Amino acid sequence: MGLNTNNQQQSGFLQLPREIRDRIYEELLDVEFPIPDPIELEKERHSLTSRRGGIIHVVNHLLPISTGSLIRCCREIFDELSETIERISASARGITCKLDLMIHGPGADGGPQRILPSWAALPAPMSSIKNVHVSFRTIRPEKLRWIGDGGPASFTQALLHLLGCFFAYGPSLEDGKSQGPHRIEELKIELEKDDKGLSGRPRRAVFTELYRFLRMVAGSGVLGGRLGKLSLYVAGTLAGEWEVMKYEDNSRTVQEWAKYGWVPL
Repeated sequence: MGLNTNNQQQSGFLQLPREIRDRIYEELLDVEFPIPDPIELEKERHSLTSRRGGIIHVVNHLLPISTGSLIRCCREIFDELSETIERISASARGITCKLDLMIHGPGADGGPQRILPSWAALPAPMSSIKNVHVSFRTIRPEKLRWIGDGGPASFTQALLHLLGCFFAYGPSLEDGKSQGPHRIEELKIELEKDDKGLSGRPRRAVFTELYRFLRMVAGSGVLGGRLGKLSLYVAGTLAGEWEVMKYEDNSRTVQEWAKYGWVPL
């Protein structure tokens, strides 16, 4: 570890009462980072994008785990913080990681749709995460195509691929870069309102298609044993909730979904 015994004795932080240190550890688990501005986000990653099936898969804005630096300071802090993470993870509250998922429909020039994932909170390793909260934002939703000729459109396939990558590889969404969660109790999707609300037809269409997509995923069995519940909220109000099914054999479904971008777990 980074601090030796002498440094630990001189650390002002370790001179604080244990109760205060524990409170600081708990607050650290709730730290959220600001979401980048959509325009700046696209500029930042323009050179890092790659096209696949008409979708630009943008390199994911991955934060460091917020407890990562502190947990490496010294053995005493490592032990205390690990105890706090284990205690909160086992509680009813649990530990939640948060993802902002910006969906940008095709531009006026007919350019490709874009998916820009940005992590807002990664408080602890995936093995300790109990819940995942995804803020689902759309720009130019009237141009999004969910259904293609005889199956899911490329945009829907990209969402399916992204979901599979998270459960297979963790927040990095890339093989070998991080580890997927052992089990998530709830995956909460929040469809964010824009300034005009959700009264327009395009916004209603996004809600309807997202509702169908989540219901399909929950009933398919592909996340059985890895996810307990899927829920959909619209601006803070519960709009749909599904228990994730688990079947003894879902190999046929997995094989079929692999054609559309699913990553076998």
